[in-house]
Amino acid sequence: MKMKKFLSSIKFFIYGLAGIFAIYIVLLIFPQVLFAHEVSYKNFNVYSRQPLDENIYKVLDSAEIRLEKSPLYDKDLTHKIFISDTFPLYAFLNPRGRGSFGNTTTGIGIMINKADVPSDLVFRNAEQDNKRPLSDVIAHETTHLLIQNKLGLRKAFALPRWKAEGYCEYVAGNTTIGFEEGTRRWKDNPNDDSAYLYFKYQQMVRYLLDDEKISVEELLTKDFDEKDLSAKVFAKINLN
Repeated sequence: MKMKKFLSSIKFFIYGLAGIFAIYIVLLIFPQVLFAHEVSYKNFNVYSRQPLDENIYKVLDSAEIRLEKSPLYDKDLTHKIFISDTFPLYAFLNPRGRGSFGNTTTGIGIMINKADVPSDLVFRNAEQDNKRPLSDVIAHETTHLLIQNKLGLRKAFALPRWKAEGYCEYVAGNTTIGFEEGTRRWKDNPNDDSAYLYFKYQQMVRYLLDDEKISVEELLTKDFDEKDLSAKVFAKINLN
């Protein structure tokens, strides 16, 4: 009898965990249920837990101005954006990307970390490099979706990271650390790019598009020697 009760308790516990996990998966797929407020503006549907300040329109306009300059821009695509109001909520919905400013999930939308809309800022839970313009992040994350729309999911996911992140930063127009700080970090420690990785990627993409004058389509589809390209860009930065 005791063994049956024990086994029954174990089974109940397992079913309970399975149920909690199933609910969690549903929330990841349909995060809208956690956000009480929605604003639709141009190509964006923005979800938030608190009423959005009217400055959200300026933020979205700023992001769209940059997106429209990309040949990948498609005015018929609509993008869902979920703005978190706390670090724990963002981590809950982005367990693998909890330290980022934003994250894009195909078929679900763009998740934004803790944000201050009136100030056009988004924050991440880190000791340094922990804030960035919200409009930059929206432009960056939306560009990931534009790349997927252009190449298809398989080719987009197979794209080298320096291309994907570098082009998204190129469209955003800025990186978290800015040009002067990125250049200083790269020069001070050229063998360890963890502190300036996205800046490096952005400069590699900028070099190809602005200096070599290749097209965005060529950037995304042609093969490049990443180490050789990185060395060329580093050499040019050292001349400045």
